[in-house]
Amino acid sequence: MRLTIPLFLLPVALNFIGCATHVSSQQTMADDRNLVYEDTYKAYREAEEKYLNLLFNIERMPEEEELWVMKRERMIELMQLKELMLNARQELDGAIQEWERHLLDVQAEVKSREIKKLNPNFRGRDAERTSPGQLLPGESKKTPSYNY
Repeated sequence: MRLTIPLFLLPVALNFIGCATHVSSQQTMADDRNLVYEDTYKAYREAEEKYLNLLFNIERMPEEEELWVMKRERMIELMQLKELMLNARQELDGAIQEWERHLLDVQAEVKSREIKKLNPNFRGRDAERTSPGQLLPGESKKTPSYNY
């Protein structure tokens, strides 16, 4: 048994594939901002761990001046990374909100198109009917006059 697909369905299928793989610029921006945020968060966590190890070493050897200097440097680095991480998070939130607005705009556009479903059992103007007895705008039910 051989499965054949009519050739007129090929453009429709390709259109669906193209639409499904399309990524909006807002989504790309949100993805990029997310990667930046994740990288800064990882850097912050690593710096925080180094700082905590340094505090542990200072607790063990409080007389080492080098450790105290390193503590100040690590603290400054930690504060800078924290600021970068918070800025990256703020940019990510803004990008996500912009993406959500874009999605709402696309949804509104799709709803506004109002594509009428045509009944495949009828042709011409009759295809607009959802049932055989439905009256279309401008039609009136013609009742036979009974003159007895």
